[in-house]
Amino acid sequence: MADQEPTTGELSRLIQRVEGRIGDLSLEIRELAAEWRSQIAAGALLSQRVGQLESSQGDQEARLRLVEQDLAGRKESAEKSRRTNMWIATGITICGLIITLVFNLLGK
Repeated sequence: MADQEPTTGELSRLIQRVEGRIGDLSLEIRELAAEWRSQIAAGALLSQRVGQLESSQGDQEARLRLVEQDLAGRKESAEKSRRTNMWIATGITICGLIITLVFNLLGK
């Protein structure tokens, strides 16, 4: 009696429980596969977005360099214009002084 073999009913119930567990595991595996697919899709979207941001950053850096070059050119042009205006003002002042001296000398 120590080694009694299971009855057909017990074996049937055991097989049903095993089949139920296999069904549950199969459902969990499908859920995990769906979750993995969604994670892979999310990763691909994130990778694509990172690529777009890196490209956008490169474009912005290129635009910034162009703006910096334009600003440097404008600053240089403004400096040249300021120096030119200073020389013109100096020339006008010297001409005014010479004319004033000439009139003073001729008027006496």
